[in-house]
Amino acid sequence: MKICRVCGDNQPASEYHKDAKKADGRRNICKDCKYEQDRWDKIERRYSLSREGFYALLEDQGGRCGICLDEMPKGTAVVDHCHDTGLVRGLLCGGCNSGIGHLRDGRDLHIFDRAKRYLSR
Repeated sequence: MKICRVCGDNQPASEYHKDAKKADGRRNICKDCKYEQDRWDKIERRYSLSREGFYALLEDQGGRCGICLDEMPKGTAVVDHCHDTGLVRGLLCGGCNSGIGHLRDGRDLHIFDRAKRYLSR
């Protein structure tokens, strides 16, 4: 058993990644905390969006997807950004983010109109 330096949970060694540099051969941070740490590092590096900024944006959206307005359970919101400018547009659920991605992220705004007409048939 080992105590994670981030969450403080006492967990089996199998819940820690291997690290030959450590005396016990395991990292000091559990896999779940490492995953969360890496996720936030990626968001900040890729979008220049801090954890506080992310949660402020989520609060501004009422905890809902910016497109379908469904509630987004903790950890499911994804950052939507303009691929041309890199600017963050908002937070979306995975389905809506994939959907607009498949529709070329709005680079051709008429594609949304065509999709709407198609679906209305």
